[in-house]
Amino acid sequence: MVHAAIRSDLHQGLFRAESRDEGFPWQVLQHVGVDLAEVWDGYCPDLVLVSAEVDLLESAEDRYLRPDGISLVAEVTAYPGAHNDRRPVSGKLTKWSGYARSGVPCYLLVDRDPRQPGVTLFGEPIKAEAAYRTLGEWKFGEAVRLPEPFDVEIDTGAWRPWSS
Repeated sequence: MVHAAIRSDLHQGLFRAESRDEGFPWQVLQHVGVDLAEVWDGYCPDLVLVSAEVDLLESAEDRYLRPDGISLVAEVTAYPGAHNDRRPVSGKLTKWSGYARSGVPCYLLVDRDPRQPGVTLFGEPIKAEAAYRTLGEWKFGEAVRLPEPFDVEIDTGAWRPWSS
């Protein structure tokens, strides 16, 4: 339930930004598959920002989005599979490294693990290394301020770690 509420808060924060800006250059999507041919895999992120120029109805025959039209993906961790969303620790491929290797420009990770709860924005993917730079970090309770080109603020005041 909390996982869905956080996804909804992310969506609402982006929707508010869209409603304030007629030229908002993205579409906010949930429950869509992403084809990551670079890593021979596919994921279904919790939230995706896609360029407004992508005609989703025209590409209705395609079952999955491709990374070249994506500006940001967001994942909210859940127990017990949170390690799949984070930076790899043993060299094993994770969503973090898969998105980076595929060139997804930004990855927003909402980590609900009680040992390290918080939000991290990764960006500037280094495809050859399947890695990102950390662009920002926030604790639950702090407003997440996504920098340009997003310029969006998301309230995390009600977000909580999962129960341990």
